[in-house]
Amino acid sequence: MKMEEQNNFLRMTISDPELVQKIRESGIESLNPDDINSLGIEVKNGHMSLGDASQANFGGTNRIGLNSVVGGNSGPSPLNRGLVGFFAILLVILIGLSTIGIITRKIFLPSLTYKDMIFLSLFFVVGIGLCMSEFRTAFAAKKYLTERVQGKCISHQSASGTGKLNTKRSIFEYMYGDKVYRSCESVYANKGYAKLGEVREIMISPENPRCIYDPIAGKARKIGGFKVGMIFIVITAVVVICVYVNG
Repeated sequence: MKMEEQNNFLRMTISDPELVQKIRESGIESLNPDDINSLGIEVKNGHMSLGDASQANFGGTNRIGLNSVVGGNSGPSPLNRGLVGFFAILLVILIGLSTIGIITRKIFLPSLTYKDMIFLSLFFVVGIGLCMSEFRTAFAAKKYLTERVQGKCISHQSASGTGKLNTKRSIFEYMYGDKVYRSCESVYANKGYAKLGEVREIMISPENPRCIYDPIAGKARKIGGFKVGMIFIVITAVVVICVYVNG
C-alpha cells in the first residue's frame, strides 16, 4: 500500500497482523466498525479521520500512513468547564490586591509606584493560579469524568526538553462500552506519567470517552504546580518586605 508523503502526514503503526493483511488486500475501507474503533479512527458524514493525534506512534513493525485531520472529532473537554470562572476569581483577586496596594502604598511602601503595586499584585496572583490550577482540574474531573476504567500505557508523546526536563504524556489504551479507545491527557509533564505497560485506573467522561484524567499524574502536577506557584508568591513577599524595611 503506497501513499504519497505530505507535510501534514501522521504516521500510525498497526501491530495487529490481521488488520495489516486486511488493509493490504482490500484497503482500509474493508475494515469493520470494531476494527476502525480499535485504531482510534472515527467515521462521520462518510469521512474517516483520526480521533486525535494521540493515535500515532504505537508499537509494532508494520506501518501505514494516514492523513491527519485538523481539529479531530473528540469534542470539547468537560475538564474545561469552570475554567472561565476560575480566571474570573483570579481577576477579582488581582483587582482587590491592586486596589489595596495602591491605597496603602503611600503609608507602607512610598518608594513604589502605582504600576509597581499592580505588577506585584499580578505576580502574586499568577503564583496563586499556578498553585490552584491542577486542583481545579482535579475537581472538574471528579465532577464530570464519572467513569473509571483500567488503562494500559502503550506509548508516550514527548513535547520538549531532554533528560529531567523532557516533558511527555502517557497514551492509554482502555475499554469502555465494549469499545477500545486510545487517548491521552492534554497536558505534558516531566513527572507522574505512566511507564510503558503500566496499568492505571483512569477517569473518563461518559459523554466523551476520549477525555481522560489520570489521578496519579494529576497528583504529581499538583505538587509541581504548587512548588512553582510558591516561588512567585515568596518572591513577591520578599520584595514587599525588603522595600518596607528599607523605606
